[in-house]
Amino acid sequence: MLRSPFFEVRSILVQGNQLLDQDQIKSVSDIAPGVNIFKVDLAAAAARLKLIPMVKDVQVTRSLPSTVVIGVEERKPVGLLPTGEGFIEVDGEGVYLQKANAGAPGLPVVTGINFNLPSPGDAVDAAGLGDALTVISGLPGETVAELSEVHVDNEGQIKLYTIEGMQCRFGLAEDIQEKGDILNQLLIELRAVQDKINYIDLSCAGKPVVYYKLD
Repeated sequence: MLRSPFFEVRSILVQGNQLLDQDQIKSVSDIAPGVNIFKVDLAAAAARLKLIPMVKDVQVTRSLPSTVVIGVEERKPVGLLPTGEGFIEVDGEGVYLQKANAGAPGLPVVTGINFNLPSPGDAVDAAGLGDALTVISGLPGETVAELSEVHVDNEGQIKLYTIEGMQCRFGLAEDIQEKGDILNQLLIELRAVQDKINYIDLSCAGKPVVYYKLD
C-alpha cells in the first residue's frame, strides 16, 4: 500500500472554515498532493494549523483511498481592543486574532481596560475584559450590530453605546439574556425619539428605566 499509486493524495478537503481561506489552510498544513496517504503525518499537520490564531481546533483525517480531510473550528471575533497602533480583534475568550480597523460591523470597541499587547494567538490579560466579552457574546446579534462601544469601569459596571450615540447602563455582567432582550426591544421602540434620551438604565434586571434629557 505504501507504494501503490491508488493511495496517493489526490485531494485535500477543507471543512468548517468561514473566515479563513482554504488555500491558506492547505498551504499551512504542508500536505503535498501525490504523497502516499499513509505517509502523511496527520498530527504534525494539525500542529502546524493550530499556529494560525484564528484556528481554535482542527482535526486532520484520512478518507481512503486518496483524500485528506481538514476539519477546522474557527475562533469568531466578537470585539475590538484599541492599541497604540490601531485595533485588534479578539474572540469570546480574549484571544488576539488579528489587526483590524474600527467600524467593523458587529464588532464593538471595548474600552476602559488596560493591557499589554500579546502575540497573535495568545489571550489578552486584562481585568474587566472577560465581563465585557461575556456581555457581547450573550446579547442578541441584532443588538450587537447596533453597538459601537462597550465600556467597563473599575467596579465591573458596563455601559453600552450605540452607533447613534445612545447610552445604556447595563450594570454588572449578569442576567445578560434578559437585559439583552429588553434592550433590543427598547432600541426598536425608542428609535424615533433617541435624540431626546439621556440614557437607558438596565442595571436592575426586569426593571428598565429610560431617562430623558431635560429641555
